[in-house]
Amino acid sequence: MIGENGVVARREGVVLRLARDADWPRVDEITVICYTAIHASYVAMLGEECYERVRHNPELTWEERKTRQNRQLYAEHPEWVWVLEDKGEVFGFITFYLFPQQGYGHIDNNGVHPDYAGQGWGKYMYHFRKLKLASDTYPAGPSERQLVPVVGRRSATLSGSGRVVATGGSAGKL
Repeated sequence: MIGENGVVARREGVVLRLARDADWPRVDEITVICYTAIHASYVAMLGEECYERVRHNPELTWEERKTRQNRQLYAEHPEWVWVLEDKGEVFGFITFYLFPQQGYGHIDNNGVHPDYAGQGWGKYMYHFRKLKLASDTYPAGPSERQLVPVVGRRSATLSGSGRVVATGGSAGKL
């Protein structure tokens, strides 16, 4: 699935590939841009007082915690961090975990720079991450019955039994 130079896929001159050490300043920047509104919503939902009591690593800012989360995954499993690159500039990323023995995987973090928002790049990364999950879960290759639901659902998870469990609506054009 992963080709030369860590390339996962190409579309319209954009490369989806494994992250590299040099990508981290840009991945960190995109992470903060994309998660600022999510974090604010989370704090508002909990309330500031509750948030201060339950947050992890209170010695860190949320930005430091979130970017550290991505970097720690990369240090342990660099193949589980992919980036989108256009003309040498990283503009998106996706991080995920795979548990092939349990037939399960999930997206951890992802983001697309606002300059590229609304162009289907998030779905594009999600699509190829689902193919990666399917190929790692079914080493001999998933059957057509197994693969179609994996790439045809926006939110689907492979259960421990190897069945696809749909958890959301259908995907748009990939």
